[in-house]
Amino acid sequence: MGHILLLLPLATLVLYLLTRKKKSALPLPPGPKPLPLIGNLRDLPLKNEAATYNDWAKRYGDLVYANVLGRHLLFVNSTQIANDLFEKRMGWDWSFGHMPYGERWRKHRKMFERQFRPAVAPTYWPVQRKEAHALLRNILDAPSDLIEHLRHNAASVIMNVIYGIEIAPRNDRYIDIAEKALDGMAKAAAPGAFLVDVLPFLKYVPAWMPGAGFQRKAIAWKKAVLEMRDAPFEAVQNALSHGKASPCFVSNLINDLDKENTEDQVETIRGCAGLAYAESEVSSLSSFFLAMVLHPDVQEKARAELDSVIGPGRLPDFNDRPTLPYINAIVKEVLRWNPVAPLGLPHMVTSDDVYEGYFIPAGTTIIGNTWTILHDERNYSQPMRFWPERFLTADGEEDNTALDPATAAFGYGRRICPGRFMADAQLWISVACLLTVFDISPGFDENGRPIKTEAAFESGMICHPKPFGFTITPRSESAKAIIKQTADLVA
Repeated sequence: MGHILLLLPLATLVLYLLTRKKKSALPLPPGPKPLPLIGNLRDLPLKNEAATYNDWAKRYGDLVYANVLGRHLLFVNSTQIANDLFEKRMGWDWSFGHMPYGERWRKHRKMFERQFRPAVAPTYWPVQRKEAHALLRNILDAPSDLIEHLRHNAASVIMNVIYGIEIAPRNDRYIDIAEKALDGMAKAAAPGAFLVDVLPFLKYVPAWMPGAGFQRKAIAWKKAVLEMRDAPFEAVQNALSHGKASPCFVSNLINDLDKENTEDQVETIRGCAGLAYAESEVSSLSSFFLAMVLHPDVQEKARAELDSVIGPGRLPDFNDRPTLPYINAIVKEVLRWNPVAPLGLPHMVTSDDVYEGYFIPAGTTIIGNTWTILHDERNYSQPMRFWPERFLTADGEEDNTALDPATAAFGYGRRICPGRFMADAQLWISVACLLTVFDISPGFDENGRPIKTEAAFESGMICHPKPFGFTITPRSESAKAIIKQTADLVA
């Protein structure tokens, strides 16, 4: 560690001098005042990132610039600007959400869009319906294991749709692999998480050298990430070679391969499929449960709509969605209230650019500040409040003039999540079914008193609620019977 520390002053001075040479006659966007040499290093938050960057947005505006030891950061706090920058301007190498725009990116995008465009989304409804019903049964059997059920449910949908793989009820190897990989991704993606982010020369320090812990962690994380990508993909290839593969995203694409450039196309499919992470659905449904604990009045209104439209004896289905505006509003508010990825996926500008009179240097990391965008008082009154009515008209119909959170929650411009229609459908069917049969209320302490619950969330690339107390019970004996009957239904 001592050897590295001795190099830091010299390295920071060199970086400082190099960045000074690249100044443009145009101003940089506004931002917190940097200190000599270290820039805004001390301004970067280590926790509660959303609150800090939201304060920056209020103070400096829709574009906020920071410089950390020569590394340029640009926070974008407007949907319009984010879509403009990510659509018209603009690196995990195999995941196209991080990939520089170009021919390889377009191939990945085309493959995903072909399989997940709105017209194709209904083909996944049977799997999504089946897994939503399985979630009901799992919660009925063991409500205290809620988060484990949500994680299993999300992974089941992804693995079935993408790979045609049925995962194990407990201790599934694919879920274990994904959790290790996603944990590493989240830690590595945080701005300023490692000194190597702002002092790139450190990546050449051998992993065995004292103080180079980031190298050892990076090696372990890369192994987990590649295993998450490769293990299920190779399982599909093996099943195809034996004529036993189920129809799914990967098998459909492999069967449609051109005779030429097959190896290159296979690698493209491998990379596409690796993007399909389940953790975002866990975050959304966890936030839904927290919101229901905090807002019993929302549950009452939802149940009134469900009882009126659906009636007794059955669960809602996708075809009911147009007739359930309040349920639709709840789903939108879940996406807005606690966006899954508060800072989205950062991207890098590859050449000098100018936007609205501001100079954006090459190498600048562009961060779509999704949390701030979805809590902007210009678009959402009382933004901290969970209030589905903001998406409804006075007579209870859907208000199409309200800014749809999906415009930011699923990314921006060409970088918008191509699986958003499937993700939205999964969240909707889960929320509608859960509210039909369950009552969600605060948990109780050892003395039988309700546990005080607050809207508190973890920091990270994927934002989850902090642990909270809850009680989940069937609304009635009839509701319990409906849940049990789903085990006999064919997807």
